[in-house]
Amino acid sequence: MGSGWVGEANQADFEEKVIAASKAHPVLVDFWAPWCGPCRTLGPILEKIVDSYQGKVRLMKVNTDENPSLAALYRIQGIPAVKAFIDGRIADEFVGVLPERQIREFVDVLIPTEADGLAQKGKEQEENPLAALALYEEALKKEPQHAAALTGKLRVLLALDRIEEARSLFNHLPAALQLHPETRRLQTRLDLALSRKTGPSLQELTVRAKKEPENLPLQFDLATALAAEGKYPEALEGYLNIVRKNRAFKDDGARKAMLQLFEIIGPRSPLAESYREKLASILF
Repeated sequence: MGSGWVGEANQADFEEKVIAASKAHPVLVDFWAPWCGPCRTLGPILEKIVDSYQGKVRLMKVNTDENPSLAALYRIQGIPAVKAFIDGRIADEFVGVLPERQIREFVDVLIPTEADGLAQKGKEQEENPLAALALYEEALKKEPQHAAALTGKLRVLLALDRIEEARSLFNHLPAALQLHPETRRLQTRLDLALSRKTGPSLQELTVRAKKEPENLPLQFDLATALAAEGKYPEALEGYLNIVRKNRAFKDDGARKAMLQLFEIIGPRSPLAESYREKLASILF
């Protein structure tokens, strides 16, 4: 184990050598024991493969005889057992000795691609939406179906108020990605933005709603317009007032709209928690 990319880990340094290190690069953990024949077969293959990646992945070997608590924590029932850690979590694993080709395929999936790197940079640049958009588009040139780049591009197009482009992008997303929770949240934002484009202006709705406080369809439209403009506290208050007056209105639409907004602003955000309590006090 002379390579700088292969080492040993134990109970005392596992957090540092595996969990923390995996936030910078994938870390393979080989759970083995000296008496295990297959372990002695797999070990050199793993070391050879990891060395060939020149630092893009690390290998840490854990002797299960000397570290039974780690073996128990990670539910090691048979060895050799290999677990791949990324961002502090197990990303993939296998048990037993696999052919070198299969192990390389296993590792290849773990290594960030160039598109992965561009998408990550795009996410870090989203305070500058145009710069982020350029990075996401560069990533998509390399991998047209890259999920993080597609989602990021949709997020940035909404931030730039390029609603028609966002709608076109969403309509062409892979079906599986359209069902992803984050994409569903972005779809809600897109629907709100489209309603803002086609309906009366926020200013017009505000004036009319003040004159007709009991007009629930109008109050609902105002709350939706406020949500489309990112005025989430005002929108939530508007929907809440409708629930107070008539929960059944629009097939419980105001409560459902509040739940959608909770997802957009963050289900555990202070604003969502506050209005969740207010909603519960009315309903229960």
